[in-house]
Amino acid sequence: MSKRTEKVIISPEGRILKKLREKHGLSMKEAGKALGVSDSYISQIENGRANCPTGDRLKQFLELYGKIGVKYFNELCRDWEKESTDEDFIRDNVSKLSRDNQKLLKAMMETMLARK
Repeated sequence: MSKRTEKVIISPEGRILKKLREKHGLSMKEAGKALGVSDSYISQIENGRANCPTGDRLKQFLELYGKIGVKYFNELCRDWEKESTDEDFIRDNVSKLSRDNQKLLKAMMETMLARK
């Protein structure tokens, strides 16, 4: 099992695994049960709190999520990195900020929008 990370960083791999899981209509609980892991572990990977699985464990995920190969998975991750925008980054990470930092970000955005 992958180590839980100190920082919350949504990786292209985590984002792609989430999209593949959702595309195949699996809940985190269903995916976890099929893979022999907890739904919490699935959530941690998808939300940047655990490192993406590698090797045989990754292959298990990819088999469940559409029988895709590691090479194709890596292409999807590279494409996501190229296409990811600042807006995507903000959307993916704003909920991970403390309430105080969310309020600060909101105030900053309101100031910036008022200057338009």
